[in-house]
Order: sequence, then structure tokens, then C-alpha cells
Amino acid sequence: MSRPEEIRDRLANVHQIGSIISTLRAIAAAHQAEAKAHLQAIRAQEAAVAEALSVALALGGPNGAGAPAPGITIVIGAAQGFSGTYGERMAEAAQAAVQAGDRLMVVGSRTLGALADQGIVPDWSAEMAPHAPEVPPLAIRMTDALFERLAEAPEASVRMIHADPDDIGAGPQHRSLFPFDTSRFLPDARPAPMLNLPAQSLIASLIEEYVFTEICEGLMLGFAAENAARAEAMGRAQSAVKRISGDLRQGFQRVRQEQMTTEIVELATAAAAVGEA
Repeated sequence: MSRPEEIRDRLANVHQIGSIISTLRAIAAAHQAEAKAHLQAIRAQEAAVAEALSVALALGGPNGAGAPAPGITIVIGAAQGFSGTYGERMAEAAQAAVQAGDRLMVVGSRTLGALADQGIVPDWSAEMAPHAPEVPPLAIRMTDALFERLAEAPEASVRMIHADPDDIGAGPQHRSLFPFDTSRFLPDARPAPMLNLPAQSLIASLIEEYVFTEICEGLMLGFAAENAARAEAMGRAQSAVKRISGDLRQGFQRVRQEQMTTEIVELATAAAAVGEA
């Protein structure tokens, strides 16, 4: 039978763990809120570039997407633990999506490790940004790396896999980046603007900018999704801590009562022995 002191010490340890879990959950929730604010700015930029593309495409340019071909798969995974099976699920999605001959680009050491366990080594990898303001610089690095690979294989298809922070249980989301489908942008009927670049060069630059904003959005969604998964996992952990704390408190009261009963019996026995003497 455990002594009350042992149960009290264990209860104190559980309370400390509960405080850590609460802190992790609060940090994850704060990161989610921060990411949502940045997503608004990213999507505003995306809309502005899309509008510029519509104007530029009215001047003439490529239209429609080409036939898909094996190419590059981008995976926005998990950087840290304490997020349930989120990192592993993203690795599984990458394995299912990668085709023979594909080059793999992975963000997030947790997902990277899960892929390494399966013998899969990416062509390019990076750690996820620890804070939302650091996502755009990471997107610049990834975009540069992507276009370096596209320069070597212009016909390659590019797909991006990320999660939806508003519906973690829905599974990873798939987004096609290349071949770039310009048919999504209806040519703008307004008068043509004055240009100091050839139309083809302008369209190519706008397409690159649009792809950057899509990658930036995917990274920010992945950042928010990882923190949503962590907040969800910490919520489950908090429930477990409350249950364990309740069990320990009940155990402490029971053991303490048994100890007091034993002490009373011993005192009564000793008093009776003295009286007989």
C-alpha cells in the first residue's frame, strides 16, 4: 500500500506536468491566431497578383495546363512533437503521392524523420519556421529551390501537400502548382496598361510571384495546422491529467483514512494494555 506522502509527491509531479501541458496548449493556440492574421495578408497578395495576371494575360500569353508528368512533390510537414500523429500522417500522404522518379521537397524535421524511417530521402529539406513572421523568408528559399529544379526540367509537374488547420481530421490537402493553369485567370477586358517589359516576361514574372504566394500560403497553413494538432493533443493530455489527479486525490484520502484508522486502533490497543496492567 502506498503511503500518503508518496501519493502527495506523485500528485505534485502530475500538477507540474499539467502546468507544462497548459503552457504548450496556450502557445499552440497563440501560434494559430498569429497564423490566421498572416494568412489574410498572404491571400490579399495572392488576389492582387491574380488580378495582375488577368490584365497581363489579356495581352496574350500561354493558356491552359499541359499534361501532368512526374516531377516534384512538396510536403509541408511537422517540425516538433506533442502533436499526436500529425507528422506521421503527413509522411504517409507524401509516400502515397510520390511517383517513380519524383523529386521530394520536405519541410519539418518530424515528418522528415518519419520518411527516413521508410528509407525515403528528399531532394531538398528545411525546418518549419518557428514563428509565423518567419514563414515568408522560408517561402522565398523554397520558391528559389523549386524554380532551380524547374529550370532543369521545365516540363515537370509540381504538387504541394499540406493540412487544413480548420479541419485536421479531413486529411492532407493536395494542390497542383505546375503545369501552371492560366485558364483560371480570365483575361481582363480593361484597356491595356503601359508596359516597360515584353508581355511574355511580365506574365512569367507574375506566374513566379503567384506560385510564391501559393507556397507561402501552404507553409502558413501547415504552420497553423501543426499548432492546431498540438493544441488538440494537449487538450486530450489535459483531460488525462485531470483524471489522474482525481484518482490520486481519492487514493490519498483513502490511504490517509486507512492510516488514521490504523493509528487509532494501535492507540486503543495500547491504552487497553495499559489499563489491564
